[in-house]
Amino acid sequence: MREFLVNAGYDKKRIDNFLFDMLPNVNASVIYKAFRKRNIKVNNKRVSMSYLLSVKDKVQIYIPDHYLDQCPDDNKPDTIEPEIVYEDNYIVVVSKPQGMAVHKDKNEEVVVLDNWLQSFFRARETMLYEEGFPSLCHRLDRNTGGLVLFAKDSKTLAILEDKFRMHEIGKKYLCMVNGVPAKKSQELHHYLRKDSKKSRVFIFDNPVKGSEPITTRYRVLKKVDEFSLLEVELVTGKTHQIRAHLAYIGHPLLGDGKYGINAVNKALKLKWQALWAKEITFKFNNPSGHLEYLKGKTVLLPKIHWEGQLKDMAD
Repeated sequence: MREFLVNAGYDKKRIDNFLFDMLPNVNASVIYKAFRKRNIKVNNKRVSMSYLLSVKDKVQIYIPDHYLDQCPDDNKPDTIEPEIVYEDNYIVVVSKPQGMAVHKDKNEEVVVLDNWLQSFFRARETMLYEEGFPSLCHRLDRNTGGLVLFAKDSKTLAILEDKFRMHEIGKKYLCMVNGVPAKKSQELHHYLRKDSKKSRVFIFDNPVKGSEPITTRYRVLKKVDEFSLLEVELVTGKTHQIRAHLAYIGHPLLGDGKYGINAVNKALKLKWQALWAKEITFKFNNPSGHLEYLKGKTVLLPKIHWEGQLKDMAD
């Protein structure tokens, strides 16, 4: 347990902001979890994260000492918090750190992206949102970092989901791969079959039972020794498409433990796959109702937290 005395500078300020300032080395997700577990008190009474402090209040936080004493490490993606990159009345685009799931899965983590954003909004403002909103419009692998689009209401969500189905929302990625593709740019056409039991996908030259056609475009941006930096555009958006498709043509992602080369990953000491969703473009060709204002708009990822040696390769 740690206790803080509130001074005049934090009078009428929210307790969550006070704790972020008092505990700069503690991951925000740890503090949010403490609120959910009701392990934060003011003057010995449990409070919510929106509680407004008064001068001379005593704030008690009950979390394990190893969290309180931890130091930040910029080289560890799990010390990086989600960041709101773009927001308006109807949508939110968030930069997701690598290692964070976008929603609850079999691992049942306490902090996942959609819950984090929903908690953030409910703490930030008094506006009432529908249950489960802001809501995910698409998915991003746990170990892929970058842009994720959310809708603030069900009407907006329905339009954006339809735009994804109609391929009217473009997504581009940056990745580091093993080897140098023979062609500087190419549009790849193959077939993908998902094997849920093995939790992976398989690529084929020709259609097989249960497969779907996929199209992936890539462009080589830079060559670094035996590795390459690619810009990749998803034309279709299937599970693990970029990872499996590039591996199929002989250029697996660095850091990818499922489709990559483990010996290379180990040598580079990579924990995460070198893949970032860096751009979302609203390429509306059909009526889009109250979202017409988004037509032609592009949202870019402001910063990429490449792991270790990859920072120098990508520069």
